[in-house]
Amino acid sequence: MDSMSGQIVNSVPFKGFWIRLVAAILDGFIIIFFWLLTFFLLFSVGNTGLLSGSDMILSLIISIITLAIVGIIYKPIMETSNYQGTFGKYLLGMKIVNQNGQKISLNASFIRTLVYFSQTIIPWLNLLTVWLLLMIGFTEYKQGLHDISARTFVVSRHWEGAIPLEDNFGA
Repeated sequence: MDSMSGQIVNSVPFKGFWIRLVAAILDGFIIIFFWLLTFFLLFSVGNTGLLSGSDMILSLIISIITLAIVGIIYKPIMETSNYQGTFGKYLLGMKIVNQNGQKISLNASFIRTLVYFSQTIIPWLNLLTVWLLLMIGFTEYKQGLHDISARTFVVSRHWEGAIPLEDNFGA
């Protein structure tokens, strides 16, 4: 408790592995919903007879590309918005900040997204790198490789101010 203001001070603002996993699952449902909507629309047009068999294959390719685009664009747009995180993180009371406790830049968000997707989506590579997501549960600041590479932190949505990092010199 802060003696000056009488408020309880949260000394550990960082969000851990399990709550972030639940947020990622929620985001997965959101992305899959939009992909299924796109796929359904393309499939509906295909069933009207307007598209031939080769056009249906093209429609499938377009829906797969749409899934990739939605996934790559969704995270950076949401993380740099006023929500400061994806809908999953927002619904669970989290936000993504830089060391100063401010909204992250679009560049930082793209770095986070590309490293995250390389850890989770690329076949064979993800067998090695998905373990790096478990770092979140064991690092002092609850950061995965994607957080470390982009110099970002996932904290409570109510956190204000700079991130309290120790400099290992006792200062």
